[in-house]
Amino acid sequence: MINSETFIVKRDGKKEAFSLDKIKNAISKAFLSVGSFATQDVITNILSRVSISDGTSVEDIQNQVEVALMAEHYYAVAKSFMLYRQKHLEDREVRDKLRFLLDYCDASNPATGSKYDANADVENKNVATLIGELPKPNFIRLIVVCDDRLKDM
Repeated sequence: MINSETFIVKRDGKKEAFSLDKIKNAISKAFLSVGSFATQDVITNILSRVSISDGTSVEDIQNQVEVALMAEHYYAVAKSFMLYRQKHLEDREVRDKLRFLLDYCDASNPATGSKYDANADVENKNVATLIGELPKPNFIRLIVVCDDRLKDM
């Protein structure tokens, strides 16, 4: 049940008051992006498949919208919605890498500039050490996934 006290969790971990209008707007835009229009009845049918409670994450809500769009047979709209989400994910990743690059360049040495390796070569802060830092978040994610799978096995 959604009420005025429902808060969702954003990607950065912050809580924000839930806004049904934001979801309706996103669904409407997804329909418009494929040259279609979502009536209020269509939006209501889609939203009837979405369950939101206090503490639900933005990602979970968006995943539910994707599933609801497909369940209602709006496949082109669901695809557009997914591609939109993917584009924004890539934009966030680029923003984060750019922020890292700027912080690294401003750091007094590679160890203080490294977000992942405090033992970085403190003698030389250069493009080579910077390039070595860029893939580390992906490697860390890969190690966590492998570690989890190994534990399951």
